[in-house]
Amino acid sequence: MKTRSSLVVLGALFPVTSAVAEDWQTLFDGKNLAGWTTLIEKAPPGTDPDGHVVVRNGVIDMYANTPAEAKVPFGSLIHERKFSRFVLKLETEWGERKFSPRRDAIRDAGLLFHIADEPRTVFGWPESVECQIQEGDTGDIMFLGTRGITWLHPDPAHAPEGQGEPGMLPEDGGVPVITGQNSYVGRFPVADKLKGWNTVETLVQADETAVFKINGVIRSRLAAIRDAKGEPLTKGRIGVQLEGAEVRYRNIAIRELSEPLRAASLYASLSAVRGTANSTLHLPVRNPGTAEVPAEIRIFGKDAASFRVENPPSDPLKPGREMVLEIDFKPTGKAGRYSAGLQIGPEETGVFVILQGLALDALEGENEPPLERVVHSLGIPLDVGGPALKLGTDAPVIGASKPATTFRRAGDGPVKITPLARFSPPGNYPFGWSAGGEDHAIGALEDSAKIPDAHQRLFPPLADGSHSVEFTPEADVFSLFIRPKDHAIGTDPARHPSKLAQPVRVFLVPALQGRLIKDALLVCFEEASNGDYQDSVFLVENLAIAGPQ
Repeated sequence: MKTRSSLVVLGALFPVTSAVAEDWQTLFDGKNLAGWTTLIEKAPPGTDPDGHVVVRNGVIDMYANTPAEAKVPFGSLIHERKFSRFVLKLETEWGERKFSPRRDAIRDAGLLFHIADEPRTVFGWPESVECQIQEGDTGDIMFLGTRGITWLHPDPAHAPEGQGEPGMLPEDGGVPVITGQNSYVGRFPVADKLKGWNTVETLVQADETAVFKINGVIRSRLAAIRDAKGEPLTKGRIGVQLEGAEVRYRNIAIRELSEPLRAASLYASLSAVRGTANSTLHLPVRNPGTAEVPAEIRIFGKDAASFRVENPPSDPLKPGREMVLEIDFKPTGKAGRYSAGLQIGPEETGVFVILQGLALDALEGENEPPLERVVHSLGIPLDVGGPALKLGTDAPVIGASKPATTFRRAGDGPVKITPLARFSPPGNYPFGWSAGGEDHAIGALEDSAKIPDAHQRLFPPLADGSHSVEFTPEADVFSLFIRPKDHAIGTDPARHPSKLAQPVRVFLVPALQGRLIKDALLVCFEEASNGDYQDSVFLVENLAIAGPQ
């Protein structure tokens, strides 16, 4: 028999890739630059006084007529129209010549999207997101005054050499990160050619997701795109760069997209004990568009063999309809984090979901996963203090933890608590809030007498069968507690004294399973004394730290 199936949907439905598409539109006719504006360093917009941008033989040829000894300015061509949801394709080829100040550097250019009306410049470029076009690095990600979620190599010390932070596709084991405003993420496997034409393709869904494909190969992904003010960056203009090396562009075309298929989450996170029954999760997917979408299932990536979809759909998903996929995880190897990708339907009309599996060799003790592995499986970009199982209980803070003992509501409305993980001895564990010398239980983690792995899994069930609980505290300032068996563990040592210096670790949670969140904390209780802090892990929303001040 399978373990108890779960449906955990944290947040609104998350659009991932494209749905119903319009016809392709040509943005460059091969004859002139109608619809494009030149932005050349130190030159008025719309001017190119030294003729660095040339249209000839059906291509845009950057620096074609520039003298070889020249020191050249950099610049961009910006299209006049704005786009939000689209697939953009172009072909690019390197020329032989390079110019000062990059005469001795590798050849470099780029494709920009979501450029604002009057963008401020970042390193001389318009504020935007860039699909890098560079020798060996085409498809890298640059955030020019913008930011977003992408995925990094889980072991940077063993990542490939190269520029920028080391990226890795999530289906191959990449871990999430919220980038800085001027971040560069690269060091992916090479997908471009140094000779001949390369095809560059970007699939962009407003501020929600983007995929960069080079010569038909998916090279990088990003999500939750934000502008310099932190607001969703939903649309903008398209641009291509000239950056000191002769480069050519041709066949620039775009296809605008309507609203995409929507999955309940960008992630499907499961856990299982190796050698036992499958772990199962139910994931709703719906079609909000106006045309049916084929629903073929494809699982790929590093650990594809450990995941499957039971009874995959055979009929297209009709407009306005929803289907529920039953996703199974059965680890094929040793304990650890398993990664794969689930594509539902074609790339341009379907939906992509990141599959994460957390495998245990056996229950409890040294078989339990480190907290870092837990948060990575849940799609939380967070430094918890390192990859070790035992993180220690003496240091006031570890990683990005905060010295929090008491809390207050961050805004109007109730506080919401969702158990994200539990790796503890079995038992029914009440939890809640404390104030004025009293504990107020609001829920309890389920006893494993009913569900065998209830105490050793992601998304542990509550005793009443729900997945979360909400409460409105009667006090302005309060602490949190959990009661395993005959003792209580609390965030406030004045209310719940402990032999441990730090019985609880608290972290700010900036994102979860591919979506940005605000006013959320990860509260991690240590039941024993080894400092693994994954005995009971809760996401608490609408919560702010009150003390210590």
